[in-house]
Amino acid sequence: MELKIKVFRYDPQRDEAPEFKEYKLHYEEGMTFLRAFHLIKEKYDESFSFRHFCRAGICGTCTVMVNGFPKLACKEQVLPYVLFSNEVVIEPLANFEVIKDLVVDNEAVIERMRSFRTWVRGVQKEVSIPPEINRLIEKGADCILCSACQSYCPQVLESGYAGPLFFAKLHRLLADPRDGQREFRLKEALEMGNLYHCLSCNKCNNVCPKEVEPATLIRELMVFKDG
Repeated sequence: MELKIKVFRYDPQRDEAPEFKEYKLHYEEGMTFLRAFHLIKEKYDESFSFRHFCRAGICGTCTVMVNGFPKLACKEQVLPYVLFSNEVVIEPLANFEVIKDLVVDNEAVIERMRSFRTWVRGVQKEVSIPPEINRLIEKGADCILCSACQSYCPQVLESGYAGPLFFAKLHRLLADPRDGQREFRLKEALEMGNLYHCLSCNKCNNVCPKEVEPATLIRELMVFKDG
């Protein structure tokens, strides 16, 4: 069997317009799209650029658009596409500036995480966490920062809207009794992140590879606010 793959190529240093290049790869058992990217780099063009790290669906580094949907390249199997698609289109994540080929600039996400201080700022006393609260915390803690939700959310094109990735993190912090920054977190969500600008379209829920369900957490954040 053969994988026909059309890949977005762009190198700003060459001062050339972006284009799609077609490649044909022999299918290997258990082949993922990350493996396909490596084969393209090895057999066709060593300048082909993409990101990856853990190869285990944990770091979120290798996320790309596969036929218009954000996917983890290291986990997405090629076989269904070989069997049911004539050609597969691979693009960099939407809603991000392209650095080269499938590599996007995620510095804005990193900087916003710093500005939102998306880490626990502990209280001074010992805190006991009941199992039901721990389960609530785990929802947002499962996020691997892959930016699949950010790339598929139409509302992040509005510069003031933080996006589902950040609200998933803020949900985790608001639920965590060790954080002790409730008022600050609510201000982050409402004033800095424009929580209520969410379209409730559930697109982020549909593409999250870890089933974090950011849209559901956003609705729960609104309950935190009202509560």
